Parts: sequence; C-alpha cells; structure tokens
Amino acid sequence: MADSARTALTGGLPVELTRLVGRAAELTEVAEALGQERLVTLMGVGGVGKTRIGLRVARQVRESFPAGVYFVELSGLRDPELLPNAVAAVVDLPEQSAAADEADEADASQLRTLISYFADKPLLIVLDTCEHLADACARFSRAVLQSCPGVRILATSRRPLDAPGERLLQIAPLDAPDPDDERADARPPCGPATDAMELFVERAAAVSGGFRLTDANRTQIARLCHRLDGIPLAIELAAVRVRALPLEQILRRLDNRFSLLTGGSRAALPRHQTLRTATDWSHELCSEREQILWRRLSVFAGEFELSAADEICAGSGLSEDDVLDCLIGLVDKAIVLRVESDDEAAEPDRAEPDHADAPDGTCGRARYRMLDTLREYGLERLQAAGEEYPYAARHRDHHLALAREFGRRWLTGGQVPRMRAMWRERPSLRSALEFCCANPQEAPAGLEMATALWGLWLGMGRIVEGHYWLGRLLPLCPEPSPVRMRGLCALGDLTLMTGHHRQGLDLSDEAAGLAEKYDDRLALGYVAKNRGLYATLTGDAERALKHVTEARTLFAAQGERALEGWALATLCGAYTVAAQPEKSLALHDEAIALMDRGERWVQGWLHWQKGCSQWGLGRFDEAKRTLSTAAVLCLEINHTQVLAFSLDTLAWVAAAERRYAQAARCLGAAAKLWEKFHEPRLGIRSMHEAHQAAWAQAERRLGPRRHRLLLDEGAALPLHEAAAQAVGPARPALPAARRAPTANNWEALTAREREIALLVAEGLSNRRIAERLVISKRTVDSHLEHILGKLAYASRTQITALAHAQGRRTPP
Repeated sequence: MADSARTALTGGLPVELTRLVGRAAELTEVAEALGQERLVTLMGVGGVGKTRIGLRVARQVRESFPAGVYFVELSGLRDPELLPNAVAAVVDLPEQSAAADEADEADASQLRTLISYFADKPLLIVLDTCEHLADACARFSRAVLQSCPGVRILATSRRPLDAPGERLLQIAPLDAPDPDDERADARPPCGPATDAMELFVERAAAVSGGFRLTDANRTQIARLCHRLDGIPLAIELAAVRVRALPLEQILRRLDNRFSLLTGGSRAALPRHQTLRTATDWSHELCSEREQILWRRLSVFAGEFELSAADEICAGSGLSEDDVLDCLIGLVDKAIVLRVESDDEAAEPDRAEPDHADAPDGTCGRARYRMLDTLREYGLERLQAAGEEYPYAARHRDHHLALAREFGRRWLTGGQVPRMRAMWRERPSLRSALEFCCANPQEAPAGLEMATALWGLWLGMGRIVEGHYWLGRLLPLCPEPSPVRMRGLCALGDLTLMTGHHRQGLDLSDEAAGLAEKYDDRLALGYVAKNRGLYATLTGDAERALKHVTEARTLFAAQGERALEGWALATLCGAYTVAAQPEKSLALHDEAIALMDRGERWVQGWLHWQKGCSQWGLGRFDEAKRTLSTAAVLCLEINHTQVLAFSLDTLAWVAAAERRYAQAARCLGAAAKLWEKFHEPRLGIRSMHEAHQAAWAQAERRLGPRRHRLLLDEGAALPLHEAAAQAVGPARPALPAARRAPTANNWEALTAREREIALLVAEGLSNRRIAERLVISKRTVDSHLEHILGKLAYASRTQITALAHAQGRRTPP
C-alpha cells in the first residue's frame, strides 16, 4: 500500500512515511528481474503492497539510472489518451495542447516528444496503478522501450499489461499461517512473529501507545492476521481499530470486515481508505461475466479446480466455456490466485486431466483460491443476486460426490495422495457440512457426507472434528434410515477413539438394531468391529477375539480385504494392551498381508502394536526400528494418534535403556500430540500405567526441574526431529513402497540443493526458505522441483527423511 502524502519528493520518488515490514525476498526478486528485463510488472490483489515494494526497489536501484527515476501515479487518471501527458507532467516536460478535432495528433505528438526526450537516457519510469489503463500502458511501454534503449519501466497493476517483453511478478500477501491449524507440523503459537504480525503490532503501537506483542495476545494477533489473509492494507486498517476496540472485539467483528475496516489514514489514496472501496475498485475492473463468476466462486471456502468451477458455477448467464475465459480474467486481475503449493496433492488412479485447456496452458490439475476478503465480498454479491442457496447446494453436491468416492477407496493403495487431496478440500467440506446443518432438509446429505469422510477423520488425526460433525447431524436425522445406521457406526467408532468407551458401544448397539432391520451385512461387520474395539480398549482380549472374528467373517463375505485387515489390527491391539505380546506378534504379518502396499493408516497401527509388543518382550533395538517405521508411515498422512503412541512407547524404551533425557523429550512430544484428543492413550489403563512408570522413572533420575525443561523441549520439537532423536542410531525399516535414503541420493544434489533440502527438513515453507537465503521464492520453487526430479521423490516428507538420514551419517 502506498503512502500518498507526496509533498516531499526525493529524486522523483515519494518519501516513505512508515517502515516497510518484511518483503526481503520480494525486493531481491524484483531488483533481479529489473536488472534482466526492461518491463517488469508487479501484480497482486489490491492492498497487497505492490506500490510499496515498487518504490523501495526504485529507491534501491536509483544509482543505476543517472538520468533519473520517475514515479507516475495513475489511479486518478481516467482517460487513457492522457497517459503520455501524465508522464510528461512528472518529467517536467510541457504538455502538448490542441483543439478537440486535433486531439489524436496531440496525443501522438506528446508521445513523440517523450520519446525524443528520453532518447538514450538511462532512466526508470515507475507506472503505478495501471489496471484500469492496461491497454494504454501497454501501448506506451511498447513505443518507449522500442525507441529508447536506456529506459526501463516498473509497473504495478492488478492485471497484466500484456506488453511485449513483460516480466510478471506476483506479489503475495504476507505470510499469516492459521494458529488454529492442528496439523502435526503447524507452527506453534510461541514461535517467532510473522511479518504480518510484526506489521500489525508496529501500526497498532503507532495509534495506541504501549501496544506490544506478548504471550497473552500472540495467538489473537496471529489469528487476526490469518483472517485478514495477510493483506497489508487490511492489517493496517485493523491496527487503527486498536485505538477504540480490544483485540477480542476486532476478531469477533471480522465476519463483517467491510464495515469494520474503514477510516484508515486520511492521507491514503481514496481507493485505500477502506477495504470496501479497495475491493469495489477491483470489482469495477471486471466484466459482467467475470463479476458473475466471482460471486459464484465465493461458495468455495478454500481451493478449487477448474472442473469444480465448471460444474458448480456454469448456469444462467455463464456457460462452461465462459467459466474458463472468466477464470483466466479473474486470475489476470488477481481476484483468483493460482495456488503454488509446497506439496502438490493429486488424486491417484486418474488417467485423464481435468481439462485440456487449463488456464496456464498445461493439462495439469491446476488449483485456485480466493482470499477470504474477496470471497466475503463475493458472498455479499451472491446473496444480493438471490443465488446463495442454489449455488451452495451445487457446491455441497460436488463435495458429497468427492466424499462418497473417498469413502469407497480410503483404505486402498492410493491412500496417501487421496487423503492429501481430501485434506486440501477441507475448508469447502466444512462449508458444505455447515450448509447441511443450517438447512434441515439438507441434513441427510450432510450426514452421508460426514460418514463418508470417516476415514479422513481417522487417518488425518481429526477424530474430534469428525465426532463434532456427526454429533451435530445425527440428531437432525432422527428417523430410522440406512444413512442414520451408517452414521451411528462411524460416530460409535470415533467416540470409542476419543476414550468415551461406554458411549461408543451404546451408539454401535443402536446401529446394530438398524443393521439387522435392513439386513446390511457390511454394517453388521462394522458393528462387530466396534464391539471388538470396545473390548480392546477395556482390556478384554477374549471378548475382542469373539467380536473381531465375527467382523472378519462378515467383511470377508463381502470381499472387503482391507476391512479384514482393519479387524485383524484391532485384535492385534487387543493382545497388545492385554500384555499378550506373543499373540499380537503372531498376527502381525497376516494383517499386513491383507493391506495394499501403499496403505498407511492400518499399517501404522500395526507397526506401533508390533513395536509396543517388542518393548514388552525387552527387544528394545527391534522396538526402536519398528516404532520408527510406524512414525515414518504416519507422518505421511498426519496420523497423530499412532504418532503419539509411538513417541510414548519410544519414551518407555528410552527409560528402560536408562536414556532418561531422551525419555523426557519423547514424553513431552507425545503429550503435545495427545492435547488434540479428549483422552490420552485412548483411556487404555495398561498404556497409562506404562506412561506413568516411565514418567516417574525419568523424573526421579533427572530431578523435577530438569525433567520439566526436557519435557518442554520435546513439546517444542518438530515431529520429524522428535522421532529422529527418539530412535537415535536405529534406522527405520522403510516400507517397500518407499526408497530408503542413501548417500548416493544426497551426493546427486548440488550444494544449493542440499542447503534447501536441509531447510525443508526444518519444516520451512518455500517462502521462508527464500527469506532465509535471500533469494526469490521462484528460485526456491525451481530448486525444489529439481530435487524431487533428481531423487524421483513425490513429497517433502521424503526429502526430510533423506536430510535426517544424511545428518545421522555426518560426523559432528
């Protein structure tokens, strides 16, 4: 966002009235591009900071342009023919005047005068706010650059100029991660302040003396910056409100952000004085069909693909062909963002691309999203057009179909990419489920969707969330039905997995009555599996054997091998928690053989059970290797319950081997994960006893103070590092589907690629890596693509494993 108080000029550039926060990587990237290209356009959503970055770069490179640096602010210019005159005024050349019938000749004459003046002069022209004059700016740039070899142009715009030789650089919002994200690798609230948080605190302190970042307000500030998409304009407008409102009230009022975020600096440009006027400006730049698509796309709460936009948004006033054309237009205007993901998730077993004419010219599965601020604006327009319900229903139908497909295949060999793909859909899944909860007639569809996502809730460590949605939707569908029956099975299982054992059994018993009523053999198998799980969790191995055997028979009769394996894993668990490790180990290989090679969730449980049994038998080295393999399997899908169990059990092993400091770190890391669940260790008595014994032993040997310090240290470790430290020199036996990292893999990388791989292993995003190394994010993206290609890897998790393995081989 530009400061518009331009009474003081230095070398043709406005004086900066506030400090530019962050943006080191962007400044480097823009300066490098300007050194290589003669026309560079900074593109991004309104208020993202294009002008500030452009001005700072212009100031930095000023010595390279001895003939001058000229800043031309175009937001107030409405007649494209007057563009040469606006430039002439800035460079202090006289304007060409003419009668009305000679206007065209006067415009041409003004441009010729500029070109003659610029000639061979080495100078830089900064054209600011070009979006509403894009064609005129393109014509001007082409004419000047063709005739004046010493001139370079730096433009800022919400859309490309589409001029010959143009280099486009996207300016993204400031990094503002969600502090409520419960992923295992999410940044902890106690971590360093992001640039977005720093900007908010600095601007808030300017209007409210004494305001500062504290442990008490850190999470609130992080949440506010995330809700505002990291857009500097929105953050600055919110910071002004600190003068009158506490943070809690600002957060509560953000659902109506366009009325809250008004009244910014009186010196600001009119289009930046409120968030609404900045967004209105973008809306006015769109064609009527683009405006229609904008409002319909607002039903997507997160990312989406072109095929989904086609299916949901085409209709009255907008054909499927229009959707593609308008999506391209919205991307060009920075209303819709092409998603650049650190870990692209693509659904497996898909032979054909979604669309042969993807907006980027490829046949890939491109993904897009709108910032929440622009989405909320679109929702207002959708409601005003009377289209909210029908398009929300279409959106729900699309995601219901995705959920059904996921539910049918979640235990198959493509589990990892399939779960990651569904995980990326979670904001829209939540939005669709909320729509069903808010409209009683839609509740059965919502219950079916939540039940179909049963495996997602389990596999990605979202048991509490799955319990929440099923718990809301089941009371809305009280009549007996197959949908209610399956929902009861799912909720019964999730309730058992939260540690509420009796309640989970009661729900499963109710499901049994409906399964018998409808003679649904598959549902009866799920009920028997749940009853076996209840017996497992309460330590009754013989009862578990009875019910799991019944479940396995029912699943086998339906040809459901994966469900057989799930049932057998439940029995292995029963023997594990009942302190019968030999029986558990005897079943392990049989259960593994029933699962597809690429499946991770059931096999994660089975490897933890095997490692726990090996610990119980005193086979500690084997236990460490097996538990390490369990951790590697589960990290791929964020299977947090087994990760927590594995870290707990590694602590028991460490205590048995008198590695008390390591035991304490593992206990701390596990405790951090168990916070995500109602009941640590699923409420299993034998697991609690083992945990308490290791805890007491470590505390006694280390002393309470050091024990607490090491617990906190373990809780602060990234999970990959916690698991690597817990295992020590014992290397995991990686599953056959993965290639074990070797020294040759590492040696194939260049020095820079190794440096980036090590930063990936630290859990840094591409943008953070760029900032650390002071290079552009695009450069990091390219290096990461080369690393994945050289190693034939598919994910950052594999790079992390390689980096950790290399670290263990490198002498201190």
